[in-house]
Amino acid sequence: MLGPKLYYDKTTGEVILTIPEKNNFGAVETTKEQDFIMFDVLQARNPETIDFIQLEFGQYQSDFQTVRSWKVDLETEQIIFEYPVFSTPLTVQIEQLRQENEAVNVENKTLMLALAESVEAQQQDKIENQLAIAELAELIATKEGL
Repeated sequence: MLGPKLYYDKTTGEVILTIPEKNNFGAVETTKEQDFIMFDVLQARNPETIDFIQLEFGQYQSDFQTVRSWKVDLETEQIIFEYPVFSTPLTVQIEQLRQENEAVNVENKTLMLALAESVEAQQQDKIENQLAIAELAELIATKEGL
């Protein structure tokens, strides 16, 4: 059983080829030279500019199944995984915004109605106050006339 083998560019760390792990007990490990003969993507490169990392069987298995891509950190020769960013799909975001907009419009109408009722109540209070002042003024005038 052999773990995956990652061939990468020595100057950038970009992985050029990932040879999957082999889970049979008779699997034979290949050399860099053999891999350059077997894989076209390697044949197109200068072997001096390419290096590889041989991983243990099962090492990073779940990472390789979920990541978007991977490369090699040239300083540490460790694998850097780029995991997918799970975001809400645009159609769902649009639907959520539409619902929020509808809720805001309903709330706005409710507030406008409450404001109109408040203004109406204030107008009614103003009229009642003016009538009370007029009655008071009339009472004062009639008392003075006596």
